[in-house]
Amino acid sequence: MFSYETAKKYADKPGVYVECGVAAGAQIIAMAHGAPNKMIYAFDSFEGIPLPSNRDDQMPGIKFLSKEEIEALPNPGEQELITTGATSVSVTDFWFSLERTNINTENICSVKGWFEETVQSFTDPISILRLDGDLYNSTYVCLEHLYKLVIKGGIVIIDDWDLPGCRAAVQDFMKNTDQFNKIIPISGNSGPSYFIK
Repeated sequence: MFSYETAKKYADKPGVYVECGVAAGAQIIAMAHGAPNKMIYAFDSFEGIPLPSNRDDQMPGIKFLSKEEIEALPNPGEQELITTGATSVSVTDFWFSLERTNINTENICSVKGWFEETVQSFTDPISILRLDGDLYNSTYVCLEHLYKLVIKGGIVIIDDWDLPGCRAAVQDFMKNTDQFNKIIPISGNSGPSYFIK
């Protein structure tokens, strides 16, 4: 598994591991197995995926949106922060999932809340940043506030690269910040991808 192998590779590098959008914690578990002594932060609403903006083509896990539905949506950052109910895993269930494994949970910190309200106060250097927020704004906000904390040579994993909203957020962020990083597919020609800072 890519998260496990990457966690092993970066275990001795400076910086913590961060995942934004953890659901039941499968990738957190994989990273904790790969680097048992590394501090890992798990950001999630623990209420599910929020409403999309007009840069998304779907309500992930629920339905694709028509052109008319997309045009009626607000701009990124203007949508109401309420859950669609998709991929809703409570913080209690997240921890239950972790505690059923033999990982060191003492090095894991869950951060509950919408990314728009939580990531801006984070200040630790990051060696692995894993983004799994599905939507344009969820992805852009995390890059806007956390990318600057990624160490040189650190890795940014984009789980939802195939979702148009997520891909557009990454491309817009790079364009707006003069960052031009080569996007590398993890497997084949599509799906989750990554880039190195």
